[in-house]
Amino acid sequence: MRIPFGVIVLSVVLLIAAFVSNIPSEAETEAACRRALDNTSTWTTRPDICVDVPPETYRTFLLMYELREEGLD
Repeated sequence: MRIPFGVIVLSVVLLIAAFVSNIPSEAETEAACRRALDNTSTWTTRPDICVDVPPETYRTFLLMYELREEGLD
Protein backbone atom coordinates (compact mmCIF):
# COMPACT_ATOMS: atom_id res chain seq x y z
CA MET A 1 0.00 0.00 0.00
CA ARG A 2 1.55 3.30 -1.10
CA ILE A 3 1.02 6.62 0.65
CA PRO A 4 0.53 9.45 -1.84
CA PHE A 5 3.34 11.97 -1.96
CA GLY A 6 0.91 14.83 -1.29
CA VAL A 7 -0.13 13.30 2.03
CA ILE A 8 3.49 13.10 3.15
CA VAL A 9 4.17 16.71 2.15
CA LEU A 10 1.01 17.90 3.88
CA SER A 11 1.99 16.03 7.05
CA VAL A 12 5.43 17.63 7.08
CA VAL A 13 3.97 21.10 6.50
CA LEU A 14 1.49 20.61 9.35
CA LEU A 15 4.25 19.44 11.70
CA ILE A 16 6.38 22.48 10.87
CA ALA A 17 3.39 24.81 11.36
CA ALA A 18 2.64 23.24 14.75
CA PHE A 19 6.26 23.70 15.83
CA VAL A 20 6.40 27.34 14.70
CA SER A 21 3.07 28.19 16.34
CA ASN A 22 4.44 27.05 19.72
CA ILE A 23 7.31 29.56 19.63
CA PRO A 24 6.28 32.55 21.76
CA SER A 25 6.31 35.96 20.13
CA GLU A 26 8.51 38.77 21.41
CA ALA A 27 5.48 40.45 23.00
CA GLU A 28 4.50 37.23 24.79
CA THR A 29 8.06 36.76 26.07
CA GLU A 30 8.20 40.35 27.32
CA ALA A 31 4.82 40.02 29.06
CA ALA A 32 5.95 36.80 30.76
CA CYS A 33 9.17 38.53 31.82
CA ARG A 34 7.25 41.43 33.39
CA ARG A 35 5.10 38.95 35.32
CA ALA A 36 8.16 37.02 36.51
CA LEU A 37 9.93 40.01 38.06
CA ASP A 38 10.05 40.09 41.84
CA ASN A 39 12.12 41.66 44.59
CA THR A 40 15.02 39.24 43.92
CA SER A 41 15.36 40.27 40.26
CA THR A 42 18.44 42.36 39.51
CA TRP A 43 20.48 43.38 36.50
CA THR A 44 22.67 40.26 36.90
CA THR A 45 20.04 37.88 38.31
CA ARG A 46 17.32 37.58 35.71
CA PRO A 47 14.38 35.20 35.87
CA ASP A 48 14.83 32.41 33.32
CA ILE A 49 12.03 33.71 31.10
CA CYS A 50 13.83 37.07 30.80
CA VAL A 51 17.01 35.68 29.24
CA ASP A 52 15.78 36.38 25.69
CA VAL A 53 14.63 39.93 26.47
CA PRO A 54 17.04 42.63 25.19
CA PRO A 55 19.12 44.33 27.94
CA GLU A 56 17.55 47.77 27.41
CA THR A 57 14.04 46.36 27.65
CA TYR A 58 14.91 44.31 30.74
CA ARG A 59 16.36 47.38 32.44
CA THR A 60 13.16 49.29 31.68
CA PHE A 61 11.10 46.45 33.15
CA LEU A 62 13.24 46.51 36.30
CA LEU A 63 12.80 50.26 36.67
CA MET A 64 9.03 49.97 36.13
CA TYR A 65 8.86 47.19 38.74
CA GLU A 66 10.78 49.25 41.28
CA LEU A 67 8.55 52.28 40.69
CA ARG A 68 5.42 50.15 41.12
CA GLU A 69 6.79 48.71 44.37
CA GLU A 70 7.39 52.25 45.66
CA GLY A 71 3.86 53.22 44.67
CA LEU A 72 5.07 55.73 42.10
CA ASP A 73 3.41 54.29 39.04
